[in-house]
Amino acid sequence: MKTILRWAFAASLVPLAACADQPKPPAAPPAPAPLAEADAQFVQTLSEANLLEIALAKVAATNAGQQKVKDYASMLNDDHTGNEAKLREIASAHGLTLADTLNDDDQKIVTTMQGEKGRRFDRDYTHAMIEGHTQLLPKVQAEMQSTTDDTLKSYATDTAAAVQKHIDGAKALAPAHGGTAHHRHHH
Repeated sequence: MKTILRWAFAASLVPLAACADQPKPPAAPPAPAPLAEADAQFVQTLSEANLLEIALAKVAATNAGQQKVKDYASMLNDDHTGNEAKLREIASAHGLTLADTLNDDDQKIVTTMQGEKGRRFDRDYTHAMIEGHTQLLPKVQAEMQSTTDDTLKSYATDTAAAVQKHIDGAKALAPAHGGTAHHRHHH
């Protein structure tokens, strides 16, 4: 009888021992700290630039006169769409909400460009891309140096290379006779 009681007691401990061996669910990772003010401003500025580039690329798809300008705009659309998606992930992880629409100044640029067609559009669009990306590059490079957020530093490093590629591509399209763009980025 004692043997049966011992077995019954031991058997009753097995489920308890099994519970004790169960791993506890992992603790939720701590939420990332909010971005520093300068980093948050950079994220906002870059998001606005992405939205503008995407909107102008869509205009170029129908208003550009040359296929090579349309192809360049298509590449910009793809690059800036992917860049914006990555940026939104970073912003979201830090509790930062980004605008989904163009600001008023950028909407005016898009509206003006929508009224241009053919060679005039190609000239103004190309110059706007050179100017806008040239203004953006030092901001991205500064962010690479100043941010302490590793994810944002990696993002800025990748973005700087893409911005330089966009400048080079736009310069290759620019007409040799020059001309001035009437549409400027304000970023």
